[in-house]
Amino acid sequence: MLAAGALVPAAARDEVAPVREQLRAELANAAARGRIPGAIAIIAKGTERLVDVTVGHSDIAAKKPLGHDAIFRLYSMSKPITSVAILMLAERGKLRLEDPVAHYLPEWRDMRVYVSGELDDMVTEPVRRPVTIADLLTHSGGLTYHFTGDTPVHQYYRKYGVMRDTPVGRMSGDGAPARTLRELVARLSRAPMLHQPGETFAYSYSTTVLGAVIERVSGQRLDRFLKAELFLPLGMTDTGFYVAEADLDRFTPLYRESADGLQVAETPESSDYRDPARLLDGGGAIAGSADDYLRFAQMLANDGTLGGVQILSKASVDAMFTPRIALAGFGPEHAPFGYGVLLGDAESEARGGLPAGAGGWAGSGNTWFFVDRKRRSVALVMTHFLGNGEGQAAIRNALTSAYSQLVRP
Repeated sequence: MLAAGALVPAAARDEVAPVREQLRAELANAAARGRIPGAIAIIAKGTERLVDVTVGHSDIAAKKPLGHDAIFRLYSMSKPITSVAILMLAERGKLRLEDPVAHYLPEWRDMRVYVSGELDDMVTEPVRRPVTIADLLTHSGGLTYHFTGDTPVHQYYRKYGVMRDTPVGRMSGDGAPARTLRELVARLSRAPMLHQPGETFAYSYSTTVLGAVIERVSGQRLDRFLKAELFLPLGMTDTGFYVAEADLDRFTPLYRESADGLQVAETPESSDYRDPARLLDGGGAIAGSADDYLRFAQMLANDGTLGGVQILSKASVDAMFTPRIALAGFGPEHAPFGYGVLLGDAESEARGGLPAGAGGWAGSGNTWFFVDRKRRSVALVMTHFLGNGEGQAAIRNALTSAYSQLVRP
């Protein structure tokens, strides 16, 4: 592994070192206070790693240090990966973004939308137009997640197991989750939709359905397509839907915030990431290392190319980073959203958040990344705990502060 700053020209190291050590100190303090288990933070500009720090523990109870080669649950940071795969297929003429989803998933004909009533006496109406691939890329297709609200539609998802088996958002009374991608897509086709297609943003299983579209269009299982077409070409050798026995020692436990501090939510040994038959959810079930995700992010920062390998055209990356809809349901913010990524604007940059024109996303385990195409720069943090409290704020504030000092002066 290259040491922090090893790729930075000597003249710049004096400027980088204080910022790097401040970032390290802030993350280490959050770990020492029990707000995070540990974290890896990387800031890169072009091919240079300006900052690369690792702090804290993989396993807190065992006092096992977090290794730089640790494997993390990406959760929703899987979404940009699957979104890129859809754009790859569109470039090859295998699908069009304006195509109805039902063209590839016939079970998605005759979808219905919630109008009124309670769980057991819902009134629904037909969709006014078909759900499209573009709707799914922007989470505007009318789907939702079981854990993002408590409307009758959300209650339906819980009662009838319209979900995959994951520690995120599960409750004891939920119905049995779907066992396969095909089964989950079928359950989604029967579930009432939260709103009419294209009407508004609602965070959802949309990207999961895109994974099913990829399978139908490519004729390959989602894991095999992503490995052959994206992971191996980019050198992402630690990324996939499964963690092999030989790599289990690098796979972190998962923690959950509680009033009593961080509590174990899942151990590597009990994780379904060990199961080759697990549901292939391109919206939230990929695992990978910090170095691997850095390569994916650098490809986007470099207009779709990395190390001489072209994954997407610049036009497709431009399309991905073009505002399509306003984010909703994540607090007071109404930030622009593109194809699979949240976008920064002047307001977010002024608040110290995403730079204007940048795009990124986060995972439930508090992994987070963004790509600043204007400056050919990326920033990411990898960690392994559920919760959106003080720990999340600490790592995001530390990363954005370091980024603004190093890249955005």
